[in-house]
Amino acid sequence: MSSLFTRIRQGELPGHLLWDDGRCFAILTIKPIREGHLLVIPHQEVDHWDDLDTELNAHVFGVASLLSRTLRALFPCEKVGLMIAGLEVRHAHLHLIPITAISDLNFSLAQERDNDAQLATASRIRGALRDAGHSSVPES
Repeated sequence: MSSLFTRIRQGELPGHLLWDDGRCFAILTIKPIREGHLLVIPHQEVDHWDDLDTELNAHVFGVASLLSRTLRALFPCEKVGLMIAGLEVRHAHLHLIPITAISDLNFSLAQERDNDAQLATASRIRGALRDAGHSSVPES
């Protein structure tokens, strides 16, 4: 059975797809710690990020770097934090979170946002990526 993330990417479950280049994709998390909190996920379903082959792992982190620069430009933050936990969904993924303090990297702060707010955030991110000339940005 496909993972929750794959089912979102394939349109079987609702979600906000931000990036899909055929090797990895990015979505907004349903319970963000802060606005702009997103996930970068390889298409390959593996539980542990360090089980990805070196080339795919480098690609995922490269996309995370590109998306991090986009988040820094769009959301007030000191840094974009990166976390790998993977305890809730057993499909390797990176959390990118705009932060102003180390205390922002706390999953107990995560709260569901209404769909309109998530849609607005996703539109801002996709728009910025398109404006920067990236072609791996889905329509919605």
